[in-house]
Amino acid sequence: MPNSYTPLVAPSPEHLGRFDHITHLPSRLQFEDYFSWRRDSAVDQPGTLVLVTLADARHYNEVLRALGMAFAENFVRAGARLLTSVLPPSTPIFHVSVLSFAFTIEQTCLDAHPNIATTIARSFSDAIDVDAIPIKTRVGVGLLPINAVRSAAESLRAALTAAQDSRGTETGISFYNHGSDAAHLRAFRILADLPAAIAQPGQLTLNFQPRIQMQTGQCKGAEALLRWTHPELGPISPAEFIPLVEQTALIAPLTDWVMATAMTTNRALLELGHSLRMSINASPVNLSEPGFDEMLLASCSAHRLEPHHVELEFTEGTLATNANCAIQQLARLRAAGVDVALDDFGSGYSNLSYLDRLPADVLKIDQSFVRPLREPGDDDFLLRQILLLAKGMGFRVCAEGIETRHAYDLLRDLGCDEAQGYYMARPMPEAEFRAWLTAHS
Repeated sequence: MPNSYTPLVAPSPEHLGRFDHITHLPSRLQFEDYFSWRRDSAVDQPGTLVLVTLADARHYNEVLRALGMAFAENFVRAGARLLTSVLPPSTPIFHVSVLSFAFTIEQTCLDAHPNIATTIARSFSDAIDVDAIPIKTRVGVGLLPINAVRSAAESLRAALTAAQDSRGTETGISFYNHGSDAAHLRAFRILADLPAAIAQPGQLTLNFQPRIQMQTGQCKGAEALLRWTHPELGPISPAEFIPLVEQTALIAPLTDWVMATAMTTNRALLELGHSLRMSINASPVNLSEPGFDEMLLASCSAHRLEPHHVELEFTEGTLATNANCAIQQLARLRAAGVDVALDDFGSGYSNLSYLDRLPADVLKIDQSFVRPLREPGDDDFLLRQILLLAKGMGFRVCAEGIETRHAYDLLRDLGCDEAQGYYMARPMPEAEFRAWLTAHS
């Protein structure tokens, strides 16, 4: 065995990075030079940029994890060989990223997919043999008309957006769509701007919606609901930004902000004589990460609140990933005195086998079962069965989305414990919520 390792001599500077090390095809750097020339001639020879992605990132990572790096590289090589085999021999083809290849054709018609795009999609419809293992994949084929304005980098980005969109089509082929791209860009901006919103006061706020005890009509709790008013984009719905944030590391600081703000408000209300159970929503990501329970209890202590002043709401989706970790943390929180609520019950694919081992106190019936109840005779069969099941298993039951007197009276008569909805009160900013509490004390 040698005593030292001598690295190979690097290629000459003029070739460095200009060929992909896996396929030996011209790289993105060469594509940029080629595209500049091709774009400048677009006035006389209009054409279309074609970008082909061999697989989505998740599929490729599964191949990488299951079969290793060498196999994954062979998969890329096999895909490159198949793609090259269906293109005219004179076509310059570029390996522009790990899974993406680009070339241009002389077609500008946006009414039909070019024949070569259809040929590529069909060629990859069968499994690719890699080291005697058939790998099933689905390519994405993105098409972008070349114009004299877009740079090479911007054109690749737009064509990649089209290729990603193509996986939602039957053909696996898609022209660039400005509307879809605008949505991608908006999502990116939302994520890029969120750290500043967390750090700087004014953009993020909490609204509070009362939870009413149905037998007494008293408010003993409230749900903290996150709102974001972007300085340029305006109000952004949590239904839009929360799913994006959950895919990133930003979910932790965002949850910290919500928790601290809700507990600060609850402490202030307690000092005014309002002893409430403040309900805070937890993301499945939060509960899948060890230590979340300790952080929540530490925040209670820092705000001089008892655990019973806090309720943690989670959804069925929490149990889809790392269920054991989530259940253990929920159990520890419940043992410490924090109320635990299963939110939006019935809105997903409810796994009833989980119910008998869930460390939860409250089951919140999804508003889709409650809102249709507007007058006597409205169908309430499923609602009655859910109530019977939940009460039989020892849960307190809260109905969300109550909008009519009929719904309130019916649910109260059926034994529902708590109510939340526009009929009693809409979500309110903190100052308005304080005034409401004073008026309803």
